[in-house]
Amino acid sequence: MGSVVASQFEMSPEYSVRESPKAKHVSLKMSIKGDLEVIVPKGFDQKRIPEILQKKQSWIERVTRRMVTQQALAGVDVLADRPERIALQAISENWQVEYSFTQKLGIRAKEYSGYQLVLQGNTVNAEDCKTILQQWIAHKARTHLSPWLRSISRELALPFQGVSIRQQKTIWGSCSIRKTISLNSKLLFLPPALVKYVLIHELCHTIHLNHSRDFWALVGTYELDYESLDANLRDARYLVPWWMEQ
Repeated sequence: MGSVVASQFEMSPEYSVRESPKAKHVSLKMSIKGDLEVIVPKGFDQKRIPEILQKKQSWIERVTRRMVTQQALAGVDVLADRPERIALQAISENWQVEYSFTQKLGIRAKEYSGYQLVLQGNTVNAEDCKTILQQWIAHKARTHLSPWLRSISRELALPFQGVSIRQQKTIWGSCSIRKTISLNSKLLFLPPALVKYVLIHELCHTIHLNHSRDFWALVGTYELDYESLDANLRDARYLVPWWMEQ
């Protein structure tokens, strides 16, 4: 059950509260739009939240600054329902988006030279535009991420059985016990170094299907800077535009 509450201390954002039966303690989550969510255990006394937020104010300000900085560098307009530009950092492509309204039902996306993407059809419908753009991103991900994974697999001699492209909400990738790797299409919005780290990370799971000491030792043999990259990955969701959210 969520509610929007005006914060009771100066210079703090509004926040929503969500009770979670799985939560054992209070945690904070900042959305890519800058909305703050407070997750509390079931039955938690919500009158204590303003005091907790006061103690966490430096964290809130730090995360907000980092989010704004990252989005500015990437050129991400998180509030755009119909983006005019799509920056795919992972593959160094910067697309200009045009919307061409026609009386035809549905919308289709067509690529032109010079990184021009044109959506044609009932483009006044923002939800339909979002759906088509997500499908286009999935196509781009299959075109680029799958071969990238295969290339690194050969380079590191870490074979896998198959790859799928999905649009997960909270994870960048996963590896099954059958050595099938799933990659998030949103990886295209991340810098190449972070994407490469995710690919190495998942390939190492074909050997160790856990996060044990042996797993991290294996990751470290292929990527010396894995700790820094892993830390940066935690904030990478702020680089993904809002229209990519389900």
